[in-house]
Amino acid sequence: MIEVNIRKPVYGNFVYIRDIYLRQAIRQGCKLRITVPRGSAIVDPREWIKNGKRMEKIFKRPDQPMILYGGNVPIPGEKGKVVENTKPEFNQEKLF
Repeated sequence: MIEVNIRKPVYGNFVYIRDIYLRQAIRQGCKLRITVPRGSAIVDPREWIKNGKRMEKIFKRPDQPMILYGGNVPIPGEKGKVVENTKPEFNQEKLF
C-alpha cells in the first residue's frame, strides 16, 4: 500500500495527488492510503484517475508541468454522521 499524506487539503477533503504515486500503485497492484487532517481512506488508484479532476501545473520546471488528479477523500463515517441536538429541550410542565 502506498501512503500519501496531505497536510493542507484544497477545500474540506478535496485533494490533488501527483500522477507518479497513482501510476506506481497501479503498476504494483496495490491501493493508496490517503491521509488528511480529518482522517484517512483507502482508495483504488484507477478509480481516482477515472473520476478525478485532471490538472497540469507548473512548479519549478516550466517545460515539464506536473500532472495532478483531484478528488474528495471518502473518509468513513463522516458522510452519514449523526449530530446530536445541542439545543435544550423545551419543558411545558414548567410553564404552568
